[in-house]
Amino acid sequence: MTTTTTRTPPKSTPATRVAVIVAEVAAPAVLVTALLALIAWHDAPDPAHALLWGAVSILFGTVIPMAFIFHGVRQRRWSGHHVPERSKRMAPMLFGCASVSAGCFLLAVLGAPRNLVTVYAAIIVEALILTVITKFWKISGHVAAAASCATVVLFVFGPAFVFGWLLVPVVAWARVQARTARLAEGPVEGQGSAADHDELDGHTPAQAVAGAVVAAVTVTAAYLLAGAR
Repeated sequence: MTTTTTRTPPKSTPATRVAVIVAEVAAPAVLVTALLALIAWHDAPDPAHALLWGAVSILFGTVIPMAFIFHGVRQRRWSGHHVPERSKRMAPMLFGCASVSAGCFLLAVLGAPRNLVTVYAAIIVEALILTVITKFWKISGHVAAAASCATVVLFVFGPAFVFGWLLVPVVAWARVQARTARLAEGPVEGQGSAADHDELDGHTPAQAVAGAVVAAVTVTAAYLLAGAR
């Protein structure tokens, strides 16, 4: 079994504390769970269908993937539930792709609304793209999730909800700040030089921007191809 050195929290400063809070509150699992529940409720013809579609979409979209990650943390395969080490992200990302694919199939069988199936299809494609990129470069999943949710909300609820994009730069700042705090501490035990930012928590500005671009393009393409509003 592969083991990982448990990380200590970065040195506490006001900026770092805020960044940690943002990373937790706007974590991909949190944002995607809220988005799936919102769409299921918005598009369902009655509460029973809303609960059914919401439960299935959340189960396969976030609960099962996160259960896999938390199990890995308990087994010390990775150091935290954000899996900060790029070199260790492939397994949870591929597992997440498989879980979402199964959920997409089940939602289609259950006759889930087009918006929900389109979101799931976009998540699959986006996750696969992020997985390929992550093999070589630590693109930001946090920022990608925020941008995906903001873009979906625009398509589903209209341009009046463009303010959702205000969350994206906040999340991007938080992820860059996390990296900055880690680098300021010097070398991390068990991870080599602190200059190896792909094995540290957080991202470079380029990695944050790339996450937003990949997410926005993928979701937009999915909705245009689906012919959804």
